[in-house]
Amino acid sequence: MNSQHLKEKVHEIIERRSTGKTSFAQFLEELHRIGIIQYDIDVATGRATYKAEHSETATEPQVNFVISTHFNRNHALQTIANISLPFLDFLKEMANAGIVSYTVNINEKKAVYTGGNGEQIVEPLQL
Repeated sequence: MNSQHLKEKVHEIIERRSTGKTSFAQFLEELHRIGIIQYDIDVATGRATYKAEHSETATEPQVNFVISTHFNRNHALQTIANISLPFLDFLKEMANAGIVSYTVNINEKKAVYTGGNGEQIVEPLQL
């Protein structure tokens, strides 16, 4: 799949997820089906980078959140447990918890959330 086609397919999948037409598990399945193995999210901007084996595509920044300097593991875990939140609300809560970025590895079925102080939360994905 060429990079332009990959970008179009990723955008279609994101659109379905952001409008509530697919669940988080379906979102990951659709990404996996087109060859995406991982994606990285910058919490402050909402910019996502989707990676396939030999290519990647990124979204434009969507927000400008201030990341809390206090890493609040409990708040982050509560937000992660509420994965049904709309994406931008999820990001805002993660910023409030001190999370600067996260990576979802579809092949390894895990998400790694990283705080500004380098602390991490590793979450196995239930797919």
